[in-house]
Amino acid sequence: MQRRNRPGKRPTSSSSFRWLWWLAGLLFVCGVLLVLLAPTLVTSYIRSYVQTDDFRQKAEDLLAARSGGSAHIAPFIWNDDTATVADLSVSGDGWSMDAGGLHAALDFGAIRHGKWSIQNAGADDLTLRRAATAPIDKPHAASAAKFDASSDGIPAFLRRYIPTETRISGLEVHRFLFEHGGWQVADTQLRLGNWQSGEVSVSAKLSGGKLKTPINAPEQKEPLQFDLTKATLRVGDTQCQISDATLRWKQSSEATLRGSFKYETGAWQTFTHVKALPLDEFLDAWWDQRLSGKVEGDLEMSGARNLPVAWKADVVLKDGALTGLPILDKLVTYTNTHRFKRLALDICSATFRPQGDALRIENIIVQSNGLLRIEGTLNIRGRALEGDLLLGVTPETLSSIPGAGTRVFVENNPGSPPGLQWTRVHIVGTLDAPQEDLSSRLIGAAGMSLLLDTPGAVVGQGAEILLKPVLGGDAAKVPAKVIEGASGMLENGVNTGAGLLNKVLPVFPGK
Repeated sequence: MQRRNRPGKRPTSSSSFRWLWWLAGLLFVCGVLLVLLAPTLVTSYIRSYVQTDDFRQKAEDLLAARSGGSAHIAPFIWNDDTATVADLSVSGDGWSMDAGGLHAALDFGAIRHGKWSIQNAGADDLTLRRAATAPIDKPHAASAAKFDASSDGIPAFLRRYIPTETRISGLEVHRFLFEHGGWQVADTQLRLGNWQSGEVSVSAKLSGGKLKTPINAPEQKEPLQFDLTKATLRVGDTQCQISDATLRWKQSSEATLRGSFKYETGAWQTFTHVKALPLDEFLDAWWDQRLSGKVEGDLEMSGARNLPVAWKADVVLKDGALTGLPILDKLVTYTNTHRFKRLALDICSATFRPQGDALRIENIIVQSNGLLRIEGTLNIRGRALEGDLLLGVTPETLSSIPGAGTRVFVENNPGSPPGLQWTRVHIVGTLDAPQEDLSSRLIGAAGMSLLLDTPGAVVGQGAEILLKPVLGGDAAKVPAKVIEGASGMLENGVNTGAGLLNKVLPVFPGK
């Protein structure tokens, strides 16, 4: 008899095969779930890990490696996704950074999209200091490679899901302080713009505060200090560029500035426009009583590490006036024109630049409409003064000075305003006691007019004043005696006339 298989009993090999399929399917589903849940698992690991002290120590090691120095971070205090740190300090080769009241929020949801996202970052205080002689180099890449991130608590099979890109939505600092080489930006608010991986620069804005400089301006007891209204910068890995900055000084004065600074070479340059700068703040007591007005102009400065500063200034004096200069007092006396007592300057401009150990002032233009115009250059070395100027005056001004219009004011000045007669004036002496050769040449011209011109040319108050040092007070007051004496001298021979000419044509020292 044949045996029949019992109903419901299946072959053993078929049952085992099906179980293998079920196991494979289960493993596949688990693998898919693991892949899908990997970002969530990474987020969970990160969320728990960043709240440990081990993470704080790893962050210290990373900052120390990046800076090539040392770093300290106070313990983190977490409130949901926002962390606060009481203080943080980092120091490197000749520089240091200290921050207090730090806070930032970490968007853990962005981790699932492959990004670190830091939002609402800020600090109550941030201080950045550099030694004056410290080199400014790029971050220490070799030191950064020493940082070990292998023991961060994240399993190896999840590590490839950790984001490698970072995005920071700005940084706000309520009180920012920067110090370097005698320069200081203090008590200002700092706002850094958005930044993400791959970008080599970040925008920055400063608002309010003070700018202290190491510059001691003439007649200023302390280094110059400005109120900082605003500044817009771009800070990069190789240079810092100032696109717009506004400064104020002593309430009414304002300066706008732009420039750049390269870290590696220390090369820098600035372009500054100033307006309403009170001139009396920079004048000594002698000039303060004689020159007034407010300065407007452009200042270009540049330099580099271990190199002297090069600069050039183009300035214009607004609402300027000259009062009580010795040469002006003489012109009042010679011409009987009282407008010379206080000379209103309709135009007053010049270019200043250093030349060795001297200050060269060129492209000088000083004009008082309807009266005179001065053009030329000056050199100032210490307190010593030397210059060559062209002086133009109206013919009416010269009418009462014998011989001035025909023997002194006879220079050509092409391109100058019409209606003026010109002469060259040589200036020597010091800033406290400048001397000029115009007076001696006017006296000489009056003497020549006395000898050679018609009697009508030597009458008037101007002739009397000019000839008094030569002929004496009584003779100078009486034109007839002047003419008679001159005729007599001419009759007595050439030698006597030559003696008079030697008196009335004095040679200016240094000419």
